[in-house]
Amino acid sequence: MSKHDYLLSTRRQVLKGAAGLAVAGAALPAFAQAGGQVEVLMNNAMVSPPLKAILEKELDLKIVDGPFMSGTDTVSRLTAPGGPRFDLMNSSFAFSQPVVMGMKAGAERVQPIDPSLIPNMKYINEVSKRGIGQRDGKTYMMPHSWGYDSIIYNRKAVPDDDPYTQSWSLLFEDKYAGRIAWWDVAHQMLMAAGLYLGHKEPEKMDRAQLTEVGTFLIKKKKNVRTMFGTFAQGSNLLSNGEIDVCYGIAPMRNDLQKRGFDVAGAWPKEGVLSLINASYIPKESRNVKAAHAMINAMLDKTYAQALASGSGYLSASTTAMENVSEADKKRYGFGIFEGSIKHYELKFPADMNMWIETWSRVKSS
Repeated sequence: MSKHDYLLSTRRQVLKGAAGLAVAGAALPAFAQAGGQVEVLMNNAMVSPPLKAILEKELDLKIVDGPFMSGTDTVSRLTAPGGPRFDLMNSSFAFSQPVVMGMKAGAERVQPIDPSLIPNMKYINEVSKRGIGQRDGKTYMMPHSWGYDSIIYNRKAVPDDDPYTQSWSLLFEDKYAGRIAWWDVAHQMLMAAGLYLGHKEPEKMDRAQLTEVGTFLIKKKKNVRTMFGTFAQGSNLLSNGEIDVCYGIAPMRNDLQKRGFDVAGAWPKEGVLSLINASYIPKESRNVKAAHAMINAMLDKTYAQALASGSGYLSASTTAMENVSEADKKRYGFGIFEGSIKHYELKFPADMNMWIETWSRVKSS
């Protein structure tokens, strides 16, 4: 199965279980021909009310954000017949780049970004520069922020000093059996298990190694209370007390904490699973000028410094770490940039078909 076929297949599976998505999408306002709004598709936490207000003030136009489901769904929309309806899109660089830019020159599914219209590009920190998608002197993808996946746990049931919080073991081993939830997705679950079992580059695992990881997960599945399909479902499981431990992303943890739930994110010694969020402009964009302006505004100091507390994501701008307390650096994970937090970037597996087969065996066991 090719990367493109996998993305399209996964998108069909996601849409099948997403009741009401078509209705929600149809309810969005149409494009403003006069340039009074920009329609975007990115994780909605990036344009949550306080962050959206910052951007709209800077841009002097309205931001209409579509219903984000996953990076897989986002790039699948990019390749759908007729193209996407959005002016600007954003998803994981390592995962999306092969589809967004295509495998060779001329195969790009997006239009070039004009760096002269992104003066704040100069603030992109060094580690984020690998998220600048370039080919033949043209720029097609621009890094905006970092996210990371880890384990979220209920601090009332799982002490911070429990050794299990220092490893992916918290998600797999027996201690919290019956109080654990896994995310029902092959890519991240097999990556996390692969790291835990000592694979230095889990995306390169061959069939025998994947079989080993799958066998491990089948053995540990007895500890899992349930699997969830969306992060909203995972958040609900934690907030209503049904589980104490689950796979989760930084915005999910941030949202729960802001709503008063006593949860924390683990810092596995094997490394959190990190990703660079990159923006790109579809060829069908009807407001290219506004798309450029929004990319620039997301790298601006005001938005960059509000991003971590507003969403849980870490801005790719150097200005984001100005005047940040040590406590907040630790809380939000800025150590990814400074080297104090180990992380491993989520990469597209060498053979996704094998990963899907392996995860199907885990689920059906």
